[in-house]
Amino acid sequence: MTFKEVVEQVISLPGYFVVFDSEGSDAPKPDEAPATRQRHFDMFKDKEKAKLVFEVYSKSKANSIALLNEAGLLLDNHSYARAVALAIMSYEELGKSQIAADYYSGLLPESEYDKSFKRHEKTAYASRYRSIGTHEKVKHGFYIDKDVAKVLEQIRQAALYVDEDNNPSDNFTRDDAELIIAKVNEHHESISHAEWLNCRIGSKALFK
Repeated sequence: MTFKEVVEQVISLPGYFVVFDSEGSDAPKPDEAPATRQRHFDMFKDKEKAKLVFEVYSKSKANSIALLNEAGLLLDNHSYARAVALAIMSYEELGKSQIAADYYSGLLPESEYDKSFKRHEKTAYASRYRSIGTHEKVKHGFYIDKDVAKVLEQIRQAALYVDEDNNPSDNFTRDDAELIIAKVNEHHESISHAEWLNCRIGSKALFK
């Protein structure tokens, strides 16, 4: 796949979400409701932890914005490979913020919250599907092979490191950097508007 094809497939349209068909996942299937036997967080019963989880949400989002701004600076200075790498990292941090938001709101089970920081799924908002379950908005989700997320990770690595087959400065153009920065920025704008409009965070803001 080309860079543009990977970006278009992994970084979905704002308000949409990507679902991974991963073996061994305890996420509900398309025709199932969200798992009810798993432990969900109650912010009112554990206010100390609620504060910590909310800080993960807010700091991850702020870090995502900072990374995206820095990607723009690199773009302006013709450092296209590094701009691509930071934009991907920004998207990962934005995904982390949304996972934390859904756990904070009691939508995402604790097991998924803990695992999401160790897997590629956070990059593509798989938590959106797990949170919403049978909500009508699920029809706007779509399936991709989870290897595509690994491709995005490989792109980030290729934008940073040299090896026998790779030279970051030769692999990325200004168009590549502009594309991925624009895609991530669209997500930020969509999420920020939904949070402001609905006075909620995470999936509860987007799919009220």
